[in-house]
Amino acid sequence: MTQQPIETLTPVVPEERIVVLDVLRGFALLGIMVMNMEGFNMPGSSWAMEPRPFQGPLDMTVAFITTTVFAGKANSIFSFLFGVGMAIQLQRAATRGGGMVPVYLRRLLVLGLIGAAHATLLWNGDVLHAYALLGLLLLAVRRASDRTLWSLIAVFLVAPMLGSLWVWYAQEPPLHPIPYYQALAQEHIRVFQQGTYAAQVGVRVHEIYEGYILLAPRLQGWMWLYPMFGVTMLLGFMAGRRRLFSDVQVHAATFRRVMVWCLGLGVAVAMAFALMMALRPTPTGVPTLFDAVASSLYNLNRPLLCVGYVAAISLLFQRERVRRWLLPLASAGSMPLTNYLMQSVIATTIFYSHGFGLFATVGPALGFVIAVTIFAVQVVYSRAWLRRFRFGPLEWLWRGAAYGRLPKLRVGP
Repeated sequence: MTQQPIETLTPVVPEERIVVLDVLRGFALLGIMVMNMEGFNMPGSSWAMEPRPFQGPLDMTVAFITTTVFAGKANSIFSFLFGVGMAIQLQRAATRGGGMVPVYLRRLLVLGLIGAAHATLLWNGDVLHAYALLGLLLLAVRRASDRTLWSLIAVFLVAPMLGSLWVWYAQEPPLHPIPYYQALAQEHIRVFQQGTYAAQVGVRVHEIYEGYILLAPRLQGWMWLYPMFGVTMLLGFMAGRRRLFSDVQVHAATFRRVMVWCLGLGVAVAMAFALMMALRPTPTGVPTLFDAVASSLYNLNRPLLCVGYVAAISLLFQRERVRRWLLPLASAGSMPLTNYLMQSVIATTIFYSHGFGLFATVGPALGFVIAVTIFAVQVVYSRAWLRRFRFGPLEWLWRGAAYGRLPKLRVGP
């Protein structure tokens, strides 16, 4: 068979989308908004602040619940679905007789640039740049056997746990003493409440430099994002390769087994982690076994509940009565890049000095209400947008950059 020229490949049209995957993306966006509220609203060194802020019973209860339900799980679902998407792209390229590597690489390049701009210019909690780099890993292992992929998953799962245990064993102190971080938290509160945009960019760049460059040799910092996301991305790729989401009913028994085991174990581990976070002692600057165990519980509950949620929501979506309640999530999930970045635009307007300047003044309880409200607005405007347009605005531009031409945007002839 003559291979189809790359120029004839086209982006997936809305009619070809698997709706349950959009529902899952919508759920992930809700969880990301809830869990990112602290990052939008508090300095990165808030862990060192004394007395600890927002220790009232309502705030602590909401923090415990959101940590148990969402912490680490929402962005893990995003990475899982990224892996599913890669598998689907391979399958569709094979069906159409064309290669997909050049298009995929351009998609990753654009995604990485968007993520880098997001992290430096808007908010440094970005995950898109990490997904873009891990996308290269998916490309490299796309023909690997299941045994090889399971081995990689095991390595990625264990590596952060061993890293945290090593930090405790070696008694590696923080990069700076505790008083430094306490003073830094107060300075960052001033910068984001009242400071200039240039000063805020400077804070983000410095935190990225420390997180990636200075802490990596100490087996600390942002390097551990990659194995953590790698676990769920590879799990998603394997699920996509098995076409589990093309017909959930056919694979219902598999989804049920996964749901029961992963939700059961995941909830137990997540509650243990949330309890440890609620009871964590005052930081002393000396690594403790408490820190190592909490970190390991966090890394373990992420993939368990990620996969458990995916299985449970996929099964619930097959029930007609439940589907009506879940479908609004699909509107937001159909334009995930637009909504993910818009969350940062809206939240930084609420909390930073260029907007209302409420930085470090909103506790977990009110933050939860704000997060749910923002997501509800996103559902409404996503539904309104998709009545007239086939793609979200950033999804449309992203596809145009990847395929070398902008696809048709408006619905209808």
